Amino acid sequence: MDDAGHARSLAAHATAGTLSTLAVDPAGFPFGSVAALAVDVTGSPILRLSDLAEHSRNMAADPRASVLVTEPGEEDPLALARVTLLGRVEVLEGDAREAAHEAYRAVHPQGVYSDFHDFRTYRLAVEAVRYVGGFARMSWVSADSYAAAEPDPLYPFRSRIVGHMNADHASSLVDFCRTYANLPATTTATMLDVDRLGFEVRSDAAEEPVRIDFTAECRTSDEVRAAMVALVRAL
Repeated sequence: MDDAGHARSLAAHATAGTLSTLAVDPAGFPFGSVAALAVDVTGSPILRLSDLAEHSRNMAADPRASVLVTEPGEEDPLALARVTLLGRVEVLEGDAREAAHEAYRAVHPQGVYSDFHDFRTYRLAVEAVRYVGGFARMSWVSADSYAAAEPDPLYPFRSRIVGHMNADHASSLVDFCRTYANLPATTTATMLDVDRLGFEVRSDAAEEPVRIDFTAECRTSDEVRAAMVALVRAL
């Protein structure tokens, strides 16, 4: 996948992020706060925010804002993927508000704030996207590319698949690198990531991770398992 796809996948499974607004007092300073969120079908963040919150006051004066979402994990935070969505917020009303509520409640079904009278529903209309995939991988993604990208269906299962392959099929990863990545000197290999189109592996015979594609798109864990078996049989 390209960075637009990675950015959409990360945002699509986010439940909270850092909302940055421009402070009213002290004027003009960046103001960061933690906010629960969901995203709509275009990947735009949906927020339920109280009129009493400082960030709501800030956005009423200047709608420019950003939302930072970070990949969950226990390793070095700078090695984790993150995406910053920049744009202008708008208060939703009518049918747009109801559609946004549906998306929000799908992520936060027990949200205690949903029906408070002082809460409004906001949407951040994405104008630019900054994606960082870890060390030495980063790019600006256009709003159109981001909106058109498909969230990866394997994203929720990535950690489990990667952990299983590294723990139980390390020798197959070595064989994959030797055969499919043209790295015959490989003696150790570690899977780094997987998506519906293929996976990345770090080989001790290459300075950079290598990409190995599936022969067909995989949208479930079972399809990944079948694809791995097919790759082994084709060695």
